[in-house]
Amino acid sequence: MIYNLSIEPEKHKAIHRFTYLVENSKEIELKALSDSRSAKQNRALHKFFVIISEQLNELGVEFQYQGLNIENVSTRYTPNIVKDLFWRPIQIALFDIESTKEINTVQMNEIIDVISKFFGDKGVVIEFPSIEVMMK
Repeated sequence: MIYNLSIEPEKHKAIHRFTYLVENSKEIELKALSDSRSAKQNRALHKFFVIISEQLNELGVEFQYQGLNIENVSTRYTPNIVKDLFWRPIQIALFDIESTKEINTVQMNEIIDVISKFFGDKGVVIEFPSIEVMMK
């Protein structure tokens, strides 16, 4: 159960639940969820994967998959390819976290900076989706 401790009624519910668990000798795990990203940020992250894949496809860059009978297969970039082959390795290298669901906004911004710099150094400008960027 998630309780927002900045809201007084939820704080009381959390204390009541915690007291119950302690009194009944239950095993628990406490985890602070500060800086977790919102649903809107999550949608923007996945839109970012779409933007990158579209940019690469527009440039005519193809993804080279090596694995089918040890032969190369060329295909268009997809958001999942971007997520699994660009984003996730950087995320793991920086934070040792595999799931994108587990990163917070600060970590997300660091990964975006790495990816944006990588593409920027190659002359490809990729901006993280925001209302301002989407209005352009």
